[in-house]
Amino acid sequence: MGHGLIFALNIALLIFARPLLNLIAPGEDNTSKVKIFRALNILVLLLHLLDLILTGTASNYRHYFINLGYSLMIIYAGMLAYSFLGSVSKRRFGRERMQDNKTVYSETYSTRLVNLVLLVLIALTTIYALIMIWGANSLLETTGIFGILMAFLAFTSSVWAPDIISGLIILNSQSLEDGDVVVIEGHLNEYVISRVTLIYVVLYDIRNNHRTLVRNSLFTGQRVDNLSRVASTSGVRQALTYKIGYPQFTGHSGERAEQLKAFRKSIEGMFTRAFEACKDREFVKINEAKPFEWAMTNAGDYALEYTLWIYLERIPNTKITSRLRQHLMGTIFKVNEEVYTASILEGIDLSTPDLLQAQVSNPHAISPQKLHVPQIETPEVG
Repeated sequence: MGHGLIFALNIALLIFARPLLNLIAPGEDNTSKVKIFRALNILVLLLHLLDLILTGTASNYRHYFINLGYSLMIIYAGMLAYSFLGSVSKRRFGRERMQDNKTVYSETYSTRLVNLVLLVLIALTTIYALIMIWGANSLLETTGIFGILMAFLAFTSSVWAPDIISGLIILNSQSLEDGDVVVIEGHLNEYVISRVTLIYVVLYDIRNNHRTLVRNSLFTGQRVDNLSRVASTSGVRQALTYKIGYPQFTGHSGERAEQLKAFRKSIEGMFTRAFEACKDREFVKINEAKPFEWAMTNAGDYALEYTLWIYLERIPNTKITSRLRQHLMGTIFKVNEEVYTASILEGIDLSTPDLLQAQVSNPHAISPQKLHVPQIETPEVG
């Protein structure tokens, strides 16, 4: 009866592994867990059949294979219990939020602490059950398996402890959560946080559309800018730089003042036209209640440098990189396009003249016509 019960239970777990895991952890990708659990089920079935065969043929057989099967089933039960209890703790202590029009539960400081306690308890219980199955009671002594395990954890704490502590710091600060768009110091690309685990953080690269894995200690060891948590309701502030060639002013002082006034008015008209045009475009995600801001930020050798500041709408709460790419990069590109269109209408040239001095080493060997070329102007896009 014991063999039959175990055999039937193993077959049921093999068949219903996917529905069971989807019930325990709904909304998550359980494909890898299903493969692991089914592989354990198949291995236990083979060990069970092998034990039945050896039991009927060998008189001195001591049921090594069935004990090995029991061991695998204990490990299976521990993994299943941890998945179930982890899902319950996330729903009980996690943070509920809407993401891509679905209700999701994200990790918090409380859920991570609960998961750590559960992991320790389930691991110790599993080890104790394995010792009881194999009858190795001597391992429970001070110099046994637990003493060795504690020594191993003490000597390797410098490897895994910083990452676990950093992960708890990330969750406890509540400043970085799943779905937040971040910029890491030393990296130009924007990332969206996919998942924070005990050891590492999984990021999605918005520009290049690939996954990035960073250890928790390295992630918190540098500056992280969270674009999803803005300091003002105006939205994320982005800057675009344009270089405009120096205008030619002629006449007396009053005429020059009028020409300068007209030049500044054309600059204002260019940026105002661009803002009004962006307001009418559907896929330009700017804050329509916050007009563009601009200023002359540098008077260089060849051009006047103007900086245009725009404010984006609040970044959507999603992990879909295409939507985030359209919101962030797509808006910048379309604003740049509208500024160029407005520059054409206002008669402003965004190309910067680059002056090159032509010097002659031996002027007597060159005809006089060639000496009347003091400068060469070549356009350089600003």
